[in-house]
Amino acid sequence: MAVLPKRRTDDSSRKAPTAPRREARQIGPNIVRAWFDSVINPLLRSLETERELLQKGNWTWRFRPAGLESIRSSRVYIQPYAWDNLKQFAVLNPEARKAIDLHDARVPPLAEQCKQFHEAVRAEQSLLELYRRTTSPESLSELNVRDTHYLFGGYPEADHLDVLAEYIVNNTGELPLSYGPAPLWNKHKTEFLKLRDHPAVQGRCESTAAAGEALLKSVNRLIRLLEEKRLQLSLDYDQPYIVDARQA
Repeated sequence: MAVLPKRRTDDSSRKAPTAPRREARQIGPNIVRAWFDSVINPLLRSLETERELLQKGNWTWRFRPAGLESIRSSRVYIQPYAWDNLKQFAVLNPEARKAIDLHDARVPPLAEQCKQFHEAVRAEQSLLELYRRTTSPESLSELNVRDTHYLFGGYPEADHLDVLAEYIVNNTGELPLSYGPAPLWNKHKTEFLKLRDHPAVQGRCESTAAAGEALLKSVNRLIRLLEEKRLQLSLDYDQPYIVDARQA
């Protein structure tokens, strides 16, 4: 009788062949250079400006068109040709991406609070009374101004209170003389800014300040993360922050 061969207990031969391991792709100096020039440096420059404005309580609110002039979402600070670079940087740097998203999420609430703040100031009877007093013929004579058209330029009279309310919302200080309303505002700004403490306005003022403080925290965190990432990449890939001084 024929003897059958013993059955192999080792079934390793049945295992599917293992695919060769692919090495993880790494970013290189060219990508880092592109990030510096088109993403990180432009963001840092714009965020530093944002931080300075927020610290002053200057929200850069404009009643027409309703929005913040110099406090925007991160994408706005990047040239359109580099939006894909921003996307790539965000995908490969999750912590920075979260900080960017949080910053951008806190811009619209500040704009909305400014809108409501402006509406409250604009509707306050005290603003109208102050405007009438400071633009009376006697007051204009003291400013060496003939009429309000000289002060408000192309704005129709119906917008004069909106312009002044805008300055109040933005906690505006001394205006450069190149600004039409400068003579009026610079002389009476203390009185106008006191309207921020009016009972009908104060709550809106405080809500706007709270939204600004929340955004400022996001700005500070995002600046810190971008600076840390830039330093790390600079040392790892031997890339200076700035190559062309004209980019600074």
